[in-house]
Amino acid sequence: MSSLRAVRSAFAAATACALLAAVPASSALAQAAKAPAGKAPNAPAASAPAPAERIAAVVNDEVISLSDVYARIRLALLNAGVQDTAETRQRLTPQILRQLVDERLQIQEAKRLGVTVPPAEIEDAIKRIADQNRMGRPQLDALLKSQGVPVSTLKEQVRALLAWQKVMQRRSRQEIVVGDEEVDAVMQRIKANIGKPEYLVAEIFLAVDTPDQEDEVHRTADRLVEEVRRGGNFAALARQFSQSAGAAAGGDMGWVRSGELNPELDKVLTTMRPGQMSAPVRTATGYHVLLVRDQRAFGSSATATGGASAAAAPPPPPRPRAQPKPDLAKTKVNMKQIVLPAQGQGKEQLAAVKAQAEKIRKSIKSCADFEEKAKATGVPESGDMGTLRAKDLPPGLQQLVVAIPVGQPSPVLMSPGGAVILIVCKRDMPMIAPPPEPEPQQVAAPAPPPPVDPKDIKMPPREEIERDLINERADLLSRRYLRDLRRSAFVEFRV
Repeated sequence: MSSLRAVRSAFAAATACALLAAVPASSALAQAAKAPAGKAPNAPAASAPAPAERIAAVVNDEVISLSDVYARIRLALLNAGVQDTAETRQRLTPQILRQLVDERLQIQEAKRLGVTVPPAEIEDAIKRIADQNRMGRPQLDALLKSQGVPVSTLKEQVRALLAWQKVMQRRSRQEIVVGDEEVDAVMQRIKANIGKPEYLVAEIFLAVDTPDQEDEVHRTADRLVEEVRRGGNFAALARQFSQSAGAAAGGDMGWVRSGELNPELDKVLTTMRPGQMSAPVRTATGYHVLLVRDQRAFGSSATATGGASAAAAPPPPPRPRAQPKPDLAKTKVNMKQIVLPAQGQGKEQLAAVKAQAEKIRKSIKSCADFEEKAKATGVPESGDMGTLRAKDLPPGLQQLVVAIPVGQPSPVLMSPGGAVILIVCKRDMPMIAPPPEPEPQQVAAPAPPPPVDPKDIKMPPREEIERDLINERADLLSRRYLRDLRRSAFVEFRV
C-alpha cells in the first residue's frame, strides 16, 4: 500500500521494536540462542584490555568513566556484527562517547521532570530482547559476559531509552496537533505523485549541533560507511548510532518519493539504484548516509527487485585503493636497543629473560626512558645504534622499523641468545606514490519505473497519514529537545 514515508519515532513505535534498538538480533545473538546455557560462542580471541579507571567525560555533575565507554563499544560491536579489533574500537569511540553523553542528558532531564523507570520495566524489556532473539535470559547474560559486557551496560541503555520515550510521550501530547486540512494536502500530493519513482530507503543520521562538532561528526559518518563496506550490517549500525527516529527500525524511512526529502538528499537519491549506499551527505541538520533497498513506481506494488531487498545486504566493498609505500632505499631511522642476554640455553632461562624484558618494555614511555633503561642493564650492546638505513636491515626488521610508532618500544624480540627491545626515536621516511587511480565510471541514473495501472492504485487511509505526520513532527521535536539539552549542559570531554 502506498503511504507517506514511514518515519517511525522511537517513542511512537511499538515498545518491543524500540527496545530491540538496544540489542538487535545480530548473528552473534542468533548463534547464542543455539548454544548451551552458560556458554556463548565466538568469544573474541583478544578483546580490549581493561584500562585503569579514569574519567572519559563530565556531564553536568555526573561522570562517564572510560570503562563505561569500553563496555558500550563491546556491546555495539556485538550488535553490529563487526569484528572486534583495535582499529574498529578506535573508529567507533567518538560516536559511542557522544551517545553516552546524550543518554546521560536524557536521564537527567527525565529525573528533573519526575519521570522514573521502575527496575521491573527494565527487566521486562531485557526479557523481551532475549525472547525476540529466541534465547533465555541466562543465555543472554552469558553471551554478554563472554564478550566482556556487564549486564549493567545493557540496563543503562534500556533505561535511557525508556525514560526518553516517557518524556517525549508527555511532551508530544502537549505540543503536536495535526489538522484535517494538513491531511487533505497530503492526500492531494499523493495523487499528484502517482506513477513517479519512489525508493525504499534506510538512513543513518548524525546531528551537528554546533560548528565545533563538524569535523568530528563527519569523520564518524565516514567511519560508519567504512564499517558497512567492510561487511558490517547497515541496519544494526543504524540502531546503535543513528539519531533519527527510524533508528529503532534499523534506519528505515519507508518509501520516499522525489521531492519529498530536502534538496541535498533528493539530488543524491535520484542517482542511486537498489543496493547502493551513499557517501555522507551534509544537510542543515547534520550528516545522512542513505541506503536504497528497492525502487518502484508510486502507486504500484511491482518493485525493481521483486521485493527481495527487504533485508538488503550491505553494498559490495569498493576496490581497495592503492596506498603509498615507504621508500626503504631512502628511509633512515635513529634507533636504540636494549639487549638482555640469556644466562643459558634452557627454556626456563629464556622465559625468565622474556618476562624481564616485558616488564622493562611496559615501563618505557619515551626515548629518554628507553635510554635510561638501556644504561641500567649494564650490557655494552644496549644503547644508541645511531642512524641506520632501512634497506640495510634484515627484511623482518625493515617492516618493524617503518611500522612501529616513533617513541614507542617494539615488542620483545626473542632469539636463542636472549631478548632484544628496539625503539625508533627519529624516522625520515619518504613515500612512493601509488599509480594514479583510473577514472571512475559514470553510473547511469535509474531506469524509469513501468506505468501504473489505475486499478492497482490504493490510497492510504487518513488515519495512517495523520499518524505519519505526528511521527515526523515528534522526531523533529525530539531532535530539537536533545539539541537544546546539549547546548545548555556543561559537558567536558577528557579523552
